[in-house]
Amino acid sequence: MIYDFLIKINFYRIAWIFVMFVAYSLFNSLFPSDVYVFQDIDECEFSKEDLSDMVYTVKLVFNQKLLCSYDSRLGKYVGYDEYGIRNAEHYNNQTWKMKQQKEELETICRANARLYIKKSELTEELHHKARYGQLTTLECHAYDFYPQAINVTWLLDGSEVTGDVVSTEFMDNGDWSYQMHSYLELVLHRGVPVSCRVEHSGLEEPLVTLWGETFNNVVLIK
Repeated sequence: MIYDFLIKINFYRIAWIFVMFVAYSLFNSLFPSDVYVFQDIDECEFSKEDLSDMVYTVKLVFNQKLLCSYDSRLGKYVGYDEYGIRNAEHYNNQTWKMKQQKEELETICRANARLYIKKSELTEELHHKARYGQLTTLECHAYDFYPQAINVTWLLDGSEVTGDVVSTEFMDNGDWSYQMHSYLELVLHRGVPVSCRVEHSGLEEPLVTLWGETFNNVVLIK
């Protein structure tokens, strides 16, 4: 989301940017050491779950210089130098191209965003029951989230647990999504609540999972 569509994500209500990046180099036959790079960068950005604020932009860049751009909010191209202005006027006068750009707000941006949006779900998986008075390792797992920034903490009787009893593993899935695994080693005591708290920009508020009387020792957040 270069890549085709960037994000595989289970969290929602977050600003997404999809980028389609196309670049090619033209070599001047007289000066083989010179390299020219043209980029067509298309972006789809939104923050609302219903995609009503979707914005589609196209940027044409030559050798790192922005020539002209299209913005769905303006409904036209805008040039930034002599050549960019000429190209913008040319594109804006092409009825078929302007129609295509308007359609791509739906066919490229919204259509593909719908494939990735999914509400966060909390599922619990029982590995084995923990017992009071025995040293136990509790696990909290968060899968397939984006962006990368996430905070997973343990709460013991409402207070954050720190130190050597907590260990965390962070992994890159290789598809622009991530997963985190956190472990808490402690002796459980009846009446002392233990919970896992997950904070991520895709959540409206922190997700806190409280272990019940059975003290199932694993919680998965997908």
